Amino acid sequence: MKFRSIFEIVPNTWAIEFESRDKAHSVYDLAKRKYDTELGTITVNNNTWYIGTKLSDEEFEKEIVDFLKQFDISSVQYSVSKTKIGKFWMPY
Repeated sequence: MKFRSIFEIVPNTWAIEFESRDKAHSVYDLAKRKYDTELGTITVNNNTWYIGTKLSDEEFEKEIVDFLKQFDISSVQYSVSKTKIGKFWMPY
């Protein structure tokens, strides 16, 4: 039996912050169904999306840029940052 690392089980959470609440929610409404089936789960709060994914950092950063381009959103309209939500360390 192979044991999996906690880091394989718990997804990374990323924050995608838009210029306004309206922008974040309008794009969210368009993108949610497509995003959930392709890249991971997404939650929106105020002007920020919180995305849980098991993609590597490099994969996620590339995929989110490509994904948002589908909706004519350029990279100057949002910022991407990795959060500490979803990652923790248990020393025992």
